[in-house]
Amino acid sequence: MLIEKIFQRDDKSFLLLYRLFLGAVLYFSSTTAYFIRNKTWELSDIYIKGTIYIVVIFLILSFFNSKEQRYIKGTVQWLRVEFLLLVQTFVVAILLTVMLKITDDYSRIWLFTNIGISFLLFLFTKVTFDFIYTKLVSSNVIQRNILLIGDAEGCQKIIKGFPKKISNSIIKCLIAIDQVDKKDLHFYGIPSFGLNENFGQILNHHAIGQVWIISSSKTQLYIESLIDRFLNFSVDCRLVQPESKFRFVEGLDSDAGFDFYNISFSPFYGTSFLIKSLFDKLFSTIALILMSPIIIIFAILIVIEDGFPIFFSQKRTGWDGKSFNILKLRSIKNMKNSNEALQVKAGDSRLLKVGKIIRRLSIDELPQFFNVLKGDMAIVGPRPHMTDHTKYYSNDIKNFMQRHKCLPGITGWAQVNGSRGPTDEEGAMNKRFQHDLYYIKNWNLMLDVYILIKTMFVVLFQKVD
Repeated sequence: MLIEKIFQRDDKSFLLLYRLFLGAVLYFSSTTAYFIRNKTWELSDIYIKGTIYIVVIFLILSFFNSKEQRYIKGTVQWLRVEFLLLVQTFVVAILLTVMLKITDDYSRIWLFTNIGISFLLFLFTKVTFDFIYTKLVSSNVIQRNILLIGDAEGCQKIIKGFPKKISNSIIKCLIAIDQVDKKDLHFYGIPSFGLNENFGQILNHHAIGQVWIISSSKTQLYIESLIDRFLNFSVDCRLVQPESKFRFVEGLDSDAGFDFYNISFSPFYGTSFLIKSLFDKLFSTIALILMSPIIIIFAILIVIEDGFPIFFSQKRTGWDGKSFNILKLRSIKNMKNSNEALQVKAGDSRLLKVGKIIRRLSIDELPQFFNVLKGDMAIVGPRPHMTDHTKYYSNDIKNFMQRHKCLPGITGWAQVNGSRGPTDEEGAMNKRFQHDLYYIKNWNLMLDVYILIKTMFVVLFQKVD
């Protein structure tokens, strides 16, 4: 799911990985050329510097020339971009050696062998990444499935003008609001539904990632109610105006023309989300290594006081409303016929003696780093609720499912702002929900860092009521 979310809006992250891999290929090419010239893999200091200069030059030129938001397959694209960058890299490298008067320090055999090997490996890398990209799209990993809603004529225009060959998005189904009593046969094989259909079933069955609502004179009466209905799901919702100059260009957005208005769109995608995911995995690995003695000690104390099991597993609601099993250290007694949906409060008779310490210091949350490694959770995000609570509050609080537009977290903006523990008081869940929405709408990497730092102070100094 993480790969799908990283590429859900554009392919900048895929392009970044591709460019970095080409940089690694350049380093390997230089080493191989040196081996052919000197029969050893150990580069001398001058050649190490030369190799690093070549890689750095390539990466700098790549980032300055990288205007694409989508990965485009094919040899023509390779000749236009990567091969041209390769030529520019070696031209700049040669010019620098001439300017610095160090041309005699480098072998011409090494240089031209390096160019030849780089050329072949770049071509092989392009073919390989084309294959990987095709597989990711065909397996629906990075394909963005779209539900189109609008009048029949507007739907037809968008379907006909949709650039299938250069887009990894696909219109999976549609709802034609003016085709209630009869089926339109001109939707090019795309299944159509009516307004009275079960939207939840449509979204789940077709694995819909985005809903596009067409804004036209025929749909104006329906737009507000449609938006309200889809905000009850965690799907991304966008408003399209086909009468404008919208051309489905790269990024599926326009700026000044407001052709595409994002009513509800998750900011968790692309390179920033890739960095967040890598950080979460690294942080969780380090945390589990450092905290393993604490987990083991309290696991032993749990067994001594109340026997097995050590861990407590429970269904929670995750990204896009999908459930997962959260893992916690058990802090309550083994009780038959206990109500798992009943939240634990301060002074709860079900709490173990060691459980009071575990919950006070949030030690019970430590096993959730395993959930982060699995990809079910993040370090920072809205706290995941029990599935029963999700069903209840989604009916009680308007647009409640919008809080599930990102990975749930071990800690979050709501928790560091006082919304921790039970939510049985009137307005407590709505307050937490508003904090979660703020986090999703204003998310950036620095906000995550701030929440992490503040969490340490909350755990150590704030008393849980």
